[in-house]
Amino acid sequence: MLAGLLLVLAVLTGCASRQGCVEPVGASGLTPESVGARGQGEGAVVTWGGVIAATRNLPRETEIETIGYRLDRCGKPTTSGQPIGRFIARQSGFLEPSDYRAGRRITVTGRIADVRDGQVGEASYRFPVLDDAVVRLWPDDAAEDQGGWTPRLRPYLGIGIGSGGFGGIGGGIGLGF
Repeated sequence: MLAGLLLVLAVLTGCASRQGCVEPVGASGLTPESVGARGQGEGAVVTWGGVIAATRNLPRETEIETIGYRLDRCGKPTTSGQPIGRFIARQSGFLEPSDYRAGRRITVTGRIADVRDGQVGEASYRFPVLDDAVVRLWPDDAAEDQGGWTPRLRPYLGIGIGSGGFGGIGGGIGLGF
């Protein structure tokens, strides 16, 4: 009976909500590259993510130029693959450029307002522009380094087996919240 209860707890632990995750919304088939190339998708709501290339504060809003990457199951950009195009996220008001600096990961949900011609270095580029952007700034990778300790989603289950010496063996199961 106790083993059955522990199995149920283990399954529920695996199904616990993903705290801090971003649930993508809108048109999942649209990428910054496809929208920029075809100029289609205006008015669609999308969730894109990537790495900040530049932040520009304008009189009434802030624009964040982003190198797009695919999102993991928690909505965080994965930079291990190929970029999927660049985009600009527009948010009303002032965003601190030292917080929204180049290299930081973000996830953005917004409405595709238009496609703007611009430059990446000396090359011409067509940037999809997201209006009404809701921006999630992910923690710095350096800030996530916590001396080998890995934060866990809660609740979690721990199982341990050990030796008591001289032939004694023991084990334990713990449930943390």
